[in-house]
Amino acid sequence: MLVALVVSTAVPLSAQAIRVTVPEENFRKKPQATSANRLATVLEGATLVVQERRGRWVLGALEGWIWSASVASTDRDGFDLVVSKTGGENLRRTPDASAARSALLMQGMLLDSLEAQGDWIKVRRAAWIWAASTAETEGGPPPAVATADSTAPAPRQLPERLVVGSSGTGLLVSPEGDTAAVVGAGTDMEVLARQGGWTRVRVEGWVWEPSTLAPDSVGGATFSVTDLRNNPEQFRGRRVEWTLRYVALQRAEAVRRDFYEGEPYFLASPPSRTRDLVYVAVPPELLPAVESLTPLQTVDVVARVRTGRSQTGVPILDLIAFR
Repeated sequence: MLVALVVSTAVPLSAQAIRVTVPEENFRKKPQATSANRLATVLEGATLVVQERRGRWVLGALEGWIWSASVASTDRDGFDLVVSKTGGENLRRTPDASAARSALLMQGMLLDSLEAQGDWIKVRRAAWIWAASTAETEGGPPPAVATADSTAPAPRQLPERLVVGSSGTGLLVSPEGDTAAVVGAGTDMEVLARQGGWTRVRVEGWVWEPSTLAPDSVGGATFSVTDLRNNPEQFRGRRVEWTLRYVALQRAEAVRRDFYEGEPYFLASPPSRTRDLVYVAVPPELLPAVESLTPLQTVDVVARVRTGRSQTGVPILDLIAFR
């Protein structure tokens, strides 16, 4: 009698669904909060089919449409597609470039293909999400297009671009860093990443070159890693051409306020002073070249000083190129 009651009232996990209730949440390979674990950023309103629960984590399957040119074929780990676009790609609810986004998939994320429609592919991936950022929903995933009599509010979508308000705004080197520039009202900015109430943006524009310093005036012989630590404000934004000894590639965790979460960077040191560490942030287009380096290999870099003294006391450079 008891067994029959349990069977009749239990709801299979595969029939349950959850909806993301926060502006954005990490989608992880394992139920662990580490930066190397992250596969995607799932956006508010996205729905996942529950497959397993483990403590405060939920294993949920996410489905959506991705632009076919942004993925490549693979046979890794039983998947048949991988996100190949530099910087990642949007996952949309319908095969339409103007459709609402469900997630931002990171470059290298593995996927299962379900069907193709024109230049779009419907894909699926199960991964872990923090349960507190979700709510139960009934009947599985909602239809991709709302019906005419639907009263459910549309989920708030995070914009891919921002426009500066009428009073202008300061552009900071980090969420708690110093002001690098003042951005005027109406300036259009591309969104790169989000961290709480802060957004990392890209702004393009023109500067009067005679007002800038020549690259050879700030070369490696002009100042050292120690100089950066001792006078961080003096050297912020300066271009350097240094020879460094590569140590290891890492990805920044959320607690690292001088980076955005998941940003790749490598540890290095001057060849003559191995105790002087420096962090070198790596842009997506140079990541393959860095991944090919071997520990203790000597490299010549062109970079710009992000900060002379980070929260850990180590200077951070933004890699521009290898010489």
